[in-house]
Amino acid sequence: MSEGQFHFSPRTNRAHEIKWHEWSEGAFDEAGKLDKPILLSISAVWCHWCHVMDETTYSNQGVIDLINREYLPIRVDNDLRPDINQRYNMGGWPTTAFLTSSGEILTGATYLPADQMADALSKIATYYRTHRPEIASRVLEGKKRSGSAVTRAAGSLDDRIVDEVLDAVKNSYDAEYGGFGGAPKFPQTDAILLLLEQSQLRSDPELRSMAVHTLEQMAGGGTYDHVEGGFFRYSTTQDWSVPHFEKMLEDHAGLVGGLALAGMRDQLDATTGYLDHVLRDPATGLYAGSQDADEDYYSLDAEGRARATAPYVDHRVYTSWNAALAISYLDAAIRCDRPALREHAAALLSSLFGERYTPGAGLAHSEGVAGQLPDQSWGLWAAVRAYESGLGGEWLEQARDLAQHLEAGRELDRGHGADGARRAGG
Repeated sequence: MSEGQFHFSPRTNRAHEIKWHEWSEGAFDEAGKLDKPILLSISAVWCHWCHVMDETTYSNQGVIDLINREYLPIRVDNDLRPDINQRYNMGGWPTTAFLTSSGEILTGATYLPADQMADALSKIATYYRTHRPEIASRVLEGKKRSGSAVTRAAGSLDDRIVDEVLDAVKNSYDAEYGGFGGAPKFPQTDAILLLLEQSQLRSDPELRSMAVHTLEQMAGGGTYDHVEGGFFRYSTTQDWSVPHFEKMLEDHAGLVGGLALAGMRDQLDATTGYLDHVLRDPATGLYAGSQDADEDYYSLDAEGRARATAPYVDHRVYTSWNAALAISYLDAAIRCDRPALREHAAALLSSLFGERYTPGAGLAHSEGVAGQLPDQSWGLWAAVRAYESGLGGEWLEQARDLAQHLEAGRELDRGHGADGARRAGG
């Protein structure tokens, strides 16, 4: 496969010498014909340890030779294929998953240094050749368990689920530093929004104070970029002081909504200022997916950054993230009297639906990548909000079409079992 089809670390590495395949039916067919296990690497453009693994493990000659000789290697970008990541993620990025030639999981890990990787590659390849009956039995049993779990999960929603989730959020709340749980500490934007929304519905100021305290601690600490604006992906410490420096559009979609609900206008302006200045394409109104981590760059003051090269921006547009941001912008425009955000949301949605929406078939996920359930769900919600915000009656028609698309069950297979996962991208 061509090196240009994959994103490797921007620093010197030899990862491209591995004969990576894209996720496809053809790759699985080839693995079956060669009778080889699959090495699945799930990485991300913004992922620091993915870059480290490219520069070290995947640049080790012994590892390169072992993979090319004993495996059918497949490389997947998490942001382009979240459906594959959902099924195969081993606890973080990079994900290093070892699969049968038909896609069932043998074992896996996250980052592996070269010596551990070489040992795992040798042992798993040997096991795969010498334990076929045992592997087949495990696969069959796993499929049975998976099918039973799906059957049990089917049914109607229970109103009590909101109370249960809210109790879980309250129980994990960090009263001292805000946020939820210990280190590493992520924004958990869904939890913040839940607290703010339920505070209004239940007239419970305690819930609001939890959310506001969390946002204030994040915005006042090291997890916020006090020079250019915007939130970093997460903190390695419980007190938000030492961040991992990636900036994700996905996180900001929820954080903008949270800042608006909390009435934190100064932080809202600084955050949307970053998004509009760095991630927004002025020609289309669409927003890029992420900005890479660069510890040295983010240690500089404003004058130093003006002279330095900014971290890499992944300019690919992801439908679900853009639709989610549009919803937050429309809400913030009303709550905080920010008409420019309404204009940006309108331009975003016009371009997004113009490029990605097909009546009766829903929304594509990214350029050249088919749509997935989150794209349809966030797109439907965004279309409803656009109509409610007075952006035009056509948005109601598009919302109805997306709803019918979902109801008819034509959304892409979410991947229950390896065959479903393969069909989702096949």
